Amino acid sequence: MSSDLMSQFYSALNLPVLEKVIELTKILDQAGPSKDFQALFPQLVNNIFASPNNNGWGLRQITCEHNRYEFEALMSFLEPHGPLFRMCYKLLFDPQLKYNLPLSMLPFELQMMLERGGRCPQFYSDMLTLDSNSLNVVALALNPFDYYIFNFALHLTNNNQNKSSWEIWNSVYFALACDYLTHFLPTDPNICVLPMIPHYNGKVPLVAPLQSVNRPLGSPSLLLVPDLSGISNQHPSSQNQSRNEIWRSETVLQVFIDIWMSVEQFNSRNIEMYQRNYPATFSSPERVRLVRVVIKHIYSYSAKYNSDPAVRSSALRKYAKQIMCTRAYQYVKHLVSTWPLDASFRLVMELWLSLIQPWRYTNNNVSRDRHNINQDEGASANLDPSYIQFIAENYPTYTYILQLVLPRFMRLDLSTYKNAVMLFRLGKVFSQQHLMPILLNLEKAITDSISGLYTPETSFNNSNLDQSYTYNGISLHKWVSIAKQAISELNMMTTFEYDPIWSENKKPLYIELVKKMISAKQVSEKFMEEYRSRYHQQNNGFWGSIKQWFMINNNDEDRMILEESEKVPVYLNHCINYFSNIFMVNDNMLLLAEANEVDNSLEHSSFANSNNFSFSIAQKLRSKPTGLHYMGDPDLMPIMSYENTILVRLLYQLATKLNELYSEEFTSLWNRQDFWGYAAREILQKPITIQNYMKDVTNHQNNIVSKDLPPRLSFRRFGSNIFVVWLTIGYIFFRLLSYNGLFYVFFLIMMVLMIVLAKASLKMCKIIKS
Repeated sequence: MSSDLMSQFYSALNLPVLEKVIELTKILDQAGPSKDFQALFPQLVNNIFASPNNNGWGLRQITCEHNRYEFEALMSFLEPHGPLFRMCYKLLFDPQLKYNLPLSMLPFELQMMLERGGRCPQFYSDMLTLDSNSLNVVALALNPFDYYIFNFALHLTNNNQNKSSWEIWNSVYFALACDYLTHFLPTDPNICVLPMIPHYNGKVPLVAPLQSVNRPLGSPSLLLVPDLSGISNQHPSSQNQSRNEIWRSETVLQVFIDIWMSVEQFNSRNIEMYQRNYPATFSSPERVRLVRVVIKHIYSYSAKYNSDPAVRSSALRKYAKQIMCTRAYQYVKHLVSTWPLDASFRLVMELWLSLIQPWRYTNNNVSRDRHNINQDEGASANLDPSYIQFIAENYPTYTYILQLVLPRFMRLDLSTYKNAVMLFRLGKVFSQQHLMPILLNLEKAITDSISGLYTPETSFNNSNLDQSYTYNGISLHKWVSIAKQAISELNMMTTFEYDPIWSENKKPLYIELVKKMISAKQVSEKFMEEYRSRYHQQNNGFWGSIKQWFMINNNDEDRMILEESEKVPVYLNHCINYFSNIFMVNDNMLLLAEANEVDNSLEHSSFANSNNFSFSIAQKLRSKPTGLHYMGDPDLMPIMSYENTILVRLLYQLATKLNELYSEEFTSLWNRQDFWGYAAREILQKPITIQNYMKDVTNHQNNIVSKDLPPRLSFRRFGSNIFVVWLTIGYIFFRLLSYNGLFYVFFLIMMVLMIVLAKASLKMCKIIKS
């Protein structure tokens, strides 16, 4: 590469996104695999994934809705057939070319696994770079393709963005991740990963690990990556050729799983590091969404492992699901334990529900996830007894996480729409045919074996026990050992003891949960009736017609709230039926528990002999508060449908600037007791104390923080549509009277001044109350 071309390269990195992409496309297409460009390639990759403050490309901020041209330019540059990947494939002509990725850039869990080496996936075997003195692993030696994929995956975990990712659902990064999954992990086994690169032979063939002698038959390793090159006894050259056809798929699969599903394990020694780096270790909503897309796509990808005609990727397809499920279990368990107690938990729960339902994604379409199109998952395959092996191999993913999730709903207000929907989704999934009977029978067999009624040594010889644990005519006996092994392997703790979910000591919790649903249903029905009557009163009659005529009503929002409030009792009614069947709670149990609760409350209450004690304290606590009102800054209230969005924001910026410049003067005027003080109090907003919720990242709690607002200007009232309408009508009227716009503005100012001064004079003279 000439010095002129190098200078063009460095100049292009400092251009705006559109110009940068155009210039770099020209440079990359005319550049060959020269030594100069081998050195510039990692600089380009590091520049792409740098933070926006360091001249990065902003892949996680740019969306198609807000930056269409930048979005399309970046997608064309970074797509699987784009200029960047074409350059990667040119550089692969030199199989010895490697780029070092420091071990410190990887997630802590992956670092520990690579340093210890014992149960390290064979994928990393030819990548490890050792320090010559200490012989410790210090870096990974990666070819250009692997180097880009690693940096792409790390961009999601190592670059926490300041702007809330709740507003960004369709970023360039998300769209690229979906495209990489569909291209490098094609669900159709007849499709090869293009372009073909037969000249590259830089990957060593993998060797199949020995199976553990204690592992039950039919239960492959949950933690070791098996031979991904096909048949293990092939000739080495044939093995290498086989792996060269699938190594890009292997890279995308392993890297996305290991990095995006990484979990930071903290103890008393490194809790300080956790507190300092909490924003970096906490999973963003975008990351949770992407992990769910990966899980759904891998289920679809692995469902075709018997269909590969050339046995190219059959081994990779066969074990992809197994590799993913182990890491996903740890990741979901971490999210459930640390996620804030609010409605955003729906993201985590949908991720978990996707993880435990592989039968719904045998023909998953990632493009729908990319474009945020709701899929009718019910149209996919349903659960049948053929999935018993999967359920046994991932038994804790169903039962243990369910025991972590249920207590959250005991602390939520189930009469709200979002919480009711979450509970409904949970109950609907666990109530589908076959799932609960399989889990229940497996747990019964596991608990009996732990108590000594069942042992693996006698499991295949005892016909009586073999008939005891069956479902739908299928013996569950051979899956019990696999489920028990999954409990020990997935939790990876020698002290871990499985707590049965259908044990008698858990029954009071389930009864209390069902009672909470019944109470929430009654509250939601009452709220629905109140809101329905209020809605009809506000939108009917003469005043409702006036508001509709002048566009000052928020009818769409009110209608949406009414529709949601009408759905809540329906959802909760389904939830009561679902969870009563799941946990075998009947009406007699509820009545008995209610009677015991009343007896205990009366026995220990000082109001036991009072004739006015008609309701229990529990019932009063469950009733929904009615005096709720906004406690934040009035100028920062959500923009209503009867307000002009642009006008409200412009007026807010103007008022904020004036308040910053003249804050002291406004306060001084407000406190004066003369005529100008009374006039100022007619114009300025009175001082108030507002309350905001601040998230404590250390304790995962929301704290209420109070703040005093001084006297200030506010133009929010001038941002409504009705004000704009009357202002326009007045202007048209003055134009009809042959007055120009300047006179109209002067007239309005004089009218406002006269009203303010008149009211100030009357209040100063005590004629009207202040």
